Amino acid sequence: MGQQKQEKVRIRVMSFDNNDIVEAECSTLQEAFAHIGKKEITWINVDGLHDPEIIWDIGKRFNVSELILEDFMNTDHRPLYHEEEDQIFIIAKLMSVHQEHKNIESDQFSLIAGPGYLLTLQERVGTHFDPVRQRIRKTPTRELTINPDYLAYTLLDCMVDNYMEIIAEIGEQVEKLDAEVINHPRKDTINEIYRLRTEMNFLRKTIFPLKEISFAFLKSKSVLIHESSREFLNDLHDHVIVSGEALDSYMLMIMDQMHLYNASISNKANEIMKTLTIFAALFIPLTFIAGIYGMNFEVIPELKWKYGYIFFWLLVVFVGGGLFIYFRKRKWF
Repeated sequence: MGQQKQEKVRIRVMSFDNNDIVEAECSTLQEAFAHIGKKEITWINVDGLHDPEIIWDIGKRFNVSELILEDFMNTDHRPLYHEEEDQIFIIAKLMSVHQEHKNIESDQFSLIAGPGYLLTLQERVGTHFDPVRQRIRKTPTRELTINPDYLAYTLLDCMVDNYMEIIAEIGEQVEKLDAEVINHPRKDTINEIYRLRTEMNFLRKTIFPLKEISFAFLKSKSVLIHESSREFLNDLHDHVIVSGEALDSYMLMIMDQMHLYNASISNKANEIMKTLTIFAALFIPLTFIAGIYGMNFEVIPELKWKYGYIFFWLLVVFVGGGLFIYFRKRKWF
């Protein structure tokens, strides 16, 4: 269930121990499964979730329940941690920033860890775990990496590091908006605020369930979890908490910016109304004077007076100037 993001399924295998590593790209799952047991650990990565037969073959090979397989194929599924006697199942989200549209995209990531193997499922080919592959290739000793629990940790840690980079990038955009919101709020400013808030809410729905996953992974009593991996799992949990706290901090900032934007717009409108009110207050008495002398009565004392026109303008200047001085003294503008 969900959008198909890749036409053809891609299957990659890394099988290794302390002395040797074998990498292969397989055309079928059976070819990939043949590598299991030849080395101390085999990492099978499947890119593409749209082929039910492949998911069904995985279920039969590793004795995975149909409910778990259904969760794997539902790309809108909430992040999940589940363990059985000798297996660990994890569903999480891989995040990336679209280079053209600058919006956050997510791909579902599923993991099955068992004795001597680790199987990962992704919606499409990505580069999220390339640092882990490079580390496996270049590290002279793979004593820790050959444990499936530690390899699962490295993948999750790589994923969380990517979260932190995205949060930091969004945080920079949020901080840049501060001066604009206060000094020069524009119509586009509120659109940018809403965009950033939407992106952070999207991240929040992914990161907060990951706290449960990292904590469950840390406290797991599974036979797959080695004591040497506990400190790394604790570090992973700390990173997830730090990511959540950073996201909460930026969420508060963006909410404050929304309030500041509304306040700035209101203050700007108030200043405009204040200026218009002052002009209206100045011209109301002048309009009153002009209205009196504009009446169509035949007998008005100053109507045929030689200095009537000059008197009118002196009266206008006196009344207008008096009101102007009064407003200034009251500091109304």
